[in-house]
Amino acid sequence: MRERSSPGTGAADRSTTGTRLPASAVPVAADVAIVEEDGRHRVTYRLPVPYFGILWAPLIARRARQVERAATAGEPLPTDTPWWAPPEPIDARASESLAALCLISLLWSYGGGTLSLLSLTLPYAADVYSVDNRGLATGLAVVRAGVLLALVLGPLADRFGRRRLVVTAAAAHCVLAAVLGLAPTFELYISGHVLLRCLDTALSIAIAVLVAEIVPAGSRAVALSLVGLAAGGGIVLGVMSLPLAAAGRGGFASVYLLQLLALPLVLHAARHVGESPRFVRHASEPHRYRDVIRGIYGRRLLLVGGASFLAAAFTAPTLEFTTRYLHDSHGFSSYEIVAFLAVTGLPSFPMLIVGGRLADVIGRKVVGIPLVALSALAYAGFYLAPEPFIWPLALAGAMLGSAGGAALAPYASELFATRIRAEAQTLTLVLAVAGSATGLALVSVLSGPLGLGPSIAVLAGLPLIALVAVAVGFPETARRDLDETSGERR
Repeated sequence: MRERSSPGTGAADRSTTGTRLPASAVPVAADVAIVEEDGRHRVTYRLPVPYFGILWAPLIARRARQVERAATAGEPLPTDTPWWAPPEPIDARASESLAALCLISLLWSYGGGTLSLLSLTLPYAADVYSVDNRGLATGLAVVRAGVLLALVLGPLADRFGRRRLVVTAAAAHCVLAAVLGLAPTFELYISGHVLLRCLDTALSIAIAVLVAEIVPAGSRAVALSLVGLAAGGGIVLGVMSLPLAAAGRGGFASVYLLQLLALPLVLHAARHVGESPRFVRHASEPHRYRDVIRGIYGRRLLLVGGASFLAAAFTAPTLEFTTRYLHDSHGFSSYEIVAFLAVTGLPSFPMLIVGGRLADVIGRKVVGIPLVALSALAYAGFYLAPEPFIWPLALAGAMLGSAGGAALAPYASELFATRIRAEAQTLTLVLAVAGSATGLALVSVLSGPLGLGPSIAVLAGLPLIALVAVAVGFPETARRDLDETSGERR
């Protein structure tokens, strides 16, 4: 977070000199000021974005030069929000924490998360442990039970702080994930993943809640999307490790051991993560699960949790069996699977930002509902179509699903009070994981008579039902403060 001047203007001066400019003049930058020297103007600023500052620096420098030219010419300074900036400015402390949380999300998502090593290495785990499709589906369903253990860890974020849980769970994740590939039996392998899923569930909740609470209302969806984009980077690293996982027993163990390399980076990033001021204000209030399931919050939990259950019943088998389906039904090698996932999956990552930004500017429901519906239909087609068509269908499903999911994701944090926000998200995830287990169990039963592809495609109607619930029962929360969306008093 060096203090610097606009590139090309000489050595950096402290941004406390000169005339202070509003945040809209040079978005993302902090301590922005303008200094006049010999009839020319120079913008100084600080970039409060650790680890990812190199991605923002050229864009911010370009904006600073625009401000300099306008000031020198005596014209009004630009105040529009550029495409790359959050819709509502995020202050320096929150930007620093957000960047650190993005790095932590990238690191832990390599071995955990939505599309974890458990899912990516499914064909190779089957070979290592000599397990068939039904055994794999059963194992995946059992792993989902790890979220039940998260019922114990999840509330800790409400009771002891979001930051403390993020740091502790991320460090523990790195150690536990590293040893999973050494499991001598499939039963121990699955048992280890149950514990890992417990940690990952609590970690993902704490990160999402912390991000939602530290950023302004007008940039909540896009901030959560940045965390999702960073997590996608971890998935990319996992995909890149697939050829190593395919190299036999030693390679399979090695891809898990690589997670241990993330531990020093996680501990370094923890120094930049601040606690949520909103949590500090409400820390003395009671934190009980019973408050989540009663009254207005109970009704909201039923809506959010029910929609999550139905969506996950389709999403879980869709994602978990992608590599297995490509390997068994289309004869893809490990390198071909990597190429397929790269071509169809990588474009979905920037769509997270597109969906989040549109949701903040236009609205959650008007953006999220049609995109998620089209994504479900595209994925159903992927599991039914012959090989020439699986590429565009998977691409459409991933891109539309990423944008639509990013638009609807903030609801889990926005509809519940600060004192029970993590607990509400934990219960929502319990219902989502129950939906995942239900979907995987249905695939396990239906894959025999129908085949793997049709047994997954037939579940596509479930997320469409969930979207009806969203359209009818969810309020519009874009650009509204958490105190307003949650019904919470200040």
